[in-house]
Amino acid sequence: MKPQLLLLALCLSSAASAADYAAWTHRQTVKVAQPGLTRLELEPALLDASSATGGAPFHDLRVVSPSGVETPYIIALPRIMRPEMVEAAGFKTTLNPSETVLEFQPPAGTAVTEVLLQTHATGFIKAATVEASSDGARWQTLASHELLCRQHGTERLRFHFASAAWRHFRVTIDDTRSAPVVFNGAQVRRDLPELRMLAQPVTIRERTEKAGETHLKLDLGSAHVLLGTVRLHTPEPVFQREATLLDAHATLFRLQHEGRSVEDLEMAPHQLAEKREVELVIRNGDSPPLKIEHIEARRHPVPVVFQADAVGEWQFYMGNAQAAEPRYDIAALGEKLREATAHSATASAVEANTAFRKTATAPEVGDVGPAIDVSPWAFQRPVKFKEAGVVVVELVPEVLARCANDLHDVRVVREGHQLPFIAIKAGLEHELEVPISEVADPQNPTWSKWDIQLPFANYPTSELLLDSPTPLFARTLTVSEQHETEKGRFERILSNANWQRRPGQPASTFHLSLYSAPRATSIRLATDNGDNPRLQITSARVLYPVVQLLFRVPDTTPVQLCYGNRRAPYTRYDLQLARPEFESAVKVAGVLGDEAKLPGYDAGVHGPIGKGGAWIWMALSLVVVALLWVVAKMLPKKAEG
Repeated sequence: MKPQLLLLALCLSSAASAADYAAWTHRQTVKVAQPGLTRLELEPALLDASSATGGAPFHDLRVVSPSGVETPYIIALPRIMRPEMVEAAGFKTTLNPSETVLEFQPPAGTAVTEVLLQTHATGFIKAATVEASSDGARWQTLASHELLCRQHGTERLRFHFASAAWRHFRVTIDDTRSAPVVFNGAQVRRDLPELRMLAQPVTIRERTEKAGETHLKLDLGSAHVLLGTVRLHTPEPVFQREATLLDAHATLFRLQHEGRSVEDLEMAPHQLAEKREVELVIRNGDSPPLKIEHIEARRHPVPVVFQADAVGEWQFYMGNAQAAEPRYDIAALGEKLREATAHSATASAVEANTAFRKTATAPEVGDVGPAIDVSPWAFQRPVKFKEAGVVVVELVPEVLARCANDLHDVRVVREGHQLPFIAIKAGLEHELEVPISEVADPQNPTWSKWDIQLPFANYPTSELLLDSPTPLFARTLTVSEQHETEKGRFERILSNANWQRRPGQPASTFHLSLYSAPRATSIRLATDNGDNPRLQITSARVLYPVVQLLFRVPDTTPVQLCYGNRRAPYTRYDLQLARPEFESAVKVAGVLGDEAKLPGYDAGVHGPIGKGGAWIWMALSLVVVALLWVVAKMLPKKAEG
């Protein structure tokens, strides 16, 4: 063994200490047949299990020896994610009567897979032949009568061919049908072994057309795919479209010229697709959408390199969002390890880690909070869950209707003690269809009015979704509700919004945001049609927010959710300091049980959801009378006589 490789082996053999891998969700058994430097490409199923957030990709991978010792490794991601183009040398142009000949040389000893010609000219289409030579005397044709073009935003100045270490290139351009074009240089793409790509299965999961764009939801089969290229297959004979995928932008086109076709249907993001599904957007403008038969994709492999100090079954662990990025000393030797000779290994199928425990993914924050007297609270519901760990439970609309908007009166209680919790408002919403019926108003014949029935009062909705088949209109909509008190009824405005639909505009759902949540069980939608046909509204839906609570339990002892105490003080939990760790922990699903009343329940205050008792209005009346009496006493008395 060379001294340099011996040094590498010594560095690599200094393995990390043994650890508990109960926090990792997946594992893979790797059979090492001979000790030494070992290289293995990580399978998509293992990469899919990665939960690493921040830092280097896949840093939650752990390589464990047969004796249970964590072993340092490097992941040899491609150093050049986007293919490197280098300037060709000795560029020479020869102008003949019917052709232009370009000659140039790549850097010495460079394997080349692509040639890119450079020109400032526009508005041309020409046929070209590409030849290559190792000695400058004997030439081999790589491409014949290939079309070059740059016009109307399309450009194809590249030639692709099999990788080889050519020393000379010659491009002959046909000028018989149009004037010569001035080319001022060429670039070549080096073929690097680490830029090798493999076929990646891809499925068009969903296609939608909106606002002159085609949106394709592509299913890559797994997350964390190091996506190299994506190619469209379409029978369309002539087209040009701008397209976006991840951070990549491209002009996709196919042109016909004198019986020949020139096309560029490939996008090259060379980027990590963190999610299983990615969206390809094709901008059609005023042109009809393309017919797309299927999509072809390729990915970069992700190899791991480690020093196997023993033969036998090694374990690869993946899937721990809490795992810190390892700081192995061998990271400094990464460049040498990429090119060092290494043994291969055999990997079994990726499987769930049988030693995994959800409690192992949650940070230690203490399981018992301060004691609490729940008698001032009005309601409680049991939280049902089946195992210990970080429980996530969603608050149902009935709970949101009875508690404060900022949740300051919500408590999670276990055996008379508070459990610290974190409230998650991720901006997501649920959708619910609600009954809508048109209401006749003979006194206002130009108005259209509808009553929308909500499931109950104080329903926590923030937005109405309305659908109309009317093809052309412009209306101002008003949303209101009626309140009944001892002093009569009054109208409360919830929202005003303008809605219009122009000629040729497709019917789409109108989103009408509310200033505040309704208090009543029925709300009124109204608009003045003026001298126009009546606006038709066929369906209505409401949105309400997704609100979740996260808390940690050491066992399955019953837990209660208490709410409905507007006088409750605001909580101040230290748990907020561990919010990122809690949010990334593997969750235990919890659901709320049936509601029960607590001693703090008052029928006059709480009653049916959202309705106050008559005594509230009596109390308010007394307050008003008292204030008027105070004001009267403060007024100066009239002078007598």
